[in-house]
Amino acid sequence: MPIRKRIAGFDGRHSVIVVARVLGGLVLLGAYFLFARDDSRGQPLVAWAIGAWIAWTVVMLVLTLRSNPCPFHRVMTGTVILDSVVFAVLTLAFASQAHDPFYVWYLTEVVVVVLLIRTRWAWMLGWALGTSYVASRLATVGYESAMHNFVLVSNVAVFVIVARVVEAALSAEDNRTETLERQRAEALELNARLERSVDELRAVTEITELIHSTLDIDSVGPALLDILDRVVHVPIASLFVIDTTKQETVFTANRGLSGARRSDYSGLELVRAVPVDSGDNALSCVDLLEQKNHLVVLCAEQGVLEALTRDDRIVLQAVAAELIVAVENSRLYRLTTRLAVTDELTNLHNYRFLQQRLDDEIHRAGRYGKPLSFIMLDLDKFKTLNDTYGHLVGDSVLAEMGPVLKSVVREVDVVARYGGEEFSIILPETDASGAFIAAEKVREAISLHRFADAEGEPRIHITASIGLASYPVHARDKESLLRAADDALYRAKTTGRNRVRAPRLRLGHVPIDEASLKEVAE
Repeated sequence: MPIRKRIAGFDGRHSVIVVARVLGGLVLLGAYFLFARDDSRGQPLVAWAIGAWIAWTVVMLVLTLRSNPCPFHRVMTGTVILDSVVFAVLTLAFASQAHDPFYVWYLTEVVVVVLLIRTRWAWMLGWALGTSYVASRLATVGYESAMHNFVLVSNVAVFVIVARVVEAALSAEDNRTETLERQRAEALELNARLERSVDELRAVTEITELIHSTLDIDSVGPALLDILDRVVHVPIASLFVIDTTKQETVFTANRGLSGARRSDYSGLELVRAVPVDSGDNALSCVDLLEQKNHLVVLCAEQGVLEALTRDDRIVLQAVAAELIVAVENSRLYRLTTRLAVTDELTNLHNYRFLQQRLDDEIHRAGRYGKPLSFIMLDLDKFKTLNDTYGHLVGDSVLAEMGPVLKSVVREVDVVARYGGEEFSIILPETDASGAFIAAEKVREAISLHRFADAEGEPRIHITASIGLASYPVHARDKESLLRAADDALYRAKTTGRNRVRAPRLRLGHVPIDEASLKEVAE
């Protein structure tokens, strides 16, 4: 390692001790030239002490600049031991010129050592310096008096006391620093948890707004999983809502899955958590919430599910609860929308839908020059059937009419309940001759079908009279087309029932007696 980088790697303790020793060495050199150079007795001692001081300073630099530096506390221990000898020698050398020349040096080094090492045993190094001090003083002046010895012992005691006080102060400061660091770490952790809680709350709020912003819940699935990934971190996942009563999936959302992998998660095996091999990674499924006859299931990688925390599961359960409500609302909306255009008894389109669709088909036929036909049929003597078998059987017959009619028409044809026992069929792009063929198929299918009686046995035979009209042969608009088909139906009724009739090209008044009118009404 370059010397510059090693010096840059010094901490504050290295800098302090190096600066202190350099300054100390300069002071000693100055003392040597001022006081000891002409002292034949003290000169060798001072020269040896200065040499030892400088030599150890160089050793310290070498030890700390090595690629594998010596631990600092060991370097300082060696320094204290060497300095104890150096101070003792210097005390002997300058004893004749000063009473106690290096006491301050002893005391300063005690404080510096305790400050730099910052360990509980550092104060013990004060004993080493104290021993050196006592030995040097006794070697210099010997035993003089009890007071002198008391002062000497007091000076040594000062070393130890100062060391203990400094060590205690440092220990208290370290404890306070540790406490502050711990409190800071706890505050940071609490702040992180608070931020995460805020993110989770924001995500739940965003998801709630998202899934309740539309009644088409299937369209928000990918966006929902994108939001969840920001707080729960599930990059590859599938989310399902399963109707447990019908054992069918009513909502599905996928994220990070290819089309082939998605197909692995579309079955009813998701009702309970089962590990699934998706090809790339093993995905597992886990139940999030079950309520209101619905089960919410999350499928993700095994490691991701195992890493979910308690807070993550709370977030997922909150989202699952909102998702169940949204799915219910969506299903109710679709049901309401369907019922708005569907006859509840026959499950066919109702009169309202018929009118709207007929408007659209006539407009399209007129725009593109295509024919359009309209069939209107009425069940013959349906009042008699109700009087004979009861209204419940009559409703059952009407309910069976839906499948019967749909079985003989095209998929593009629109079958609707016109009202009561009357039904209508819109035949797009069908002229009058084609409409007549279709009407005959309908009449024949109804005549051949046997409807269930009160015991559920297929014994009831019923026929239908059918009238048809075509655009633009018989009519130029919706109203005239309906009147023409109704007139044709009237003719079918008055001419014997169980037949198909088209309107006259020129509608005229057809005289009919009261008996015929009563028969048609029945």
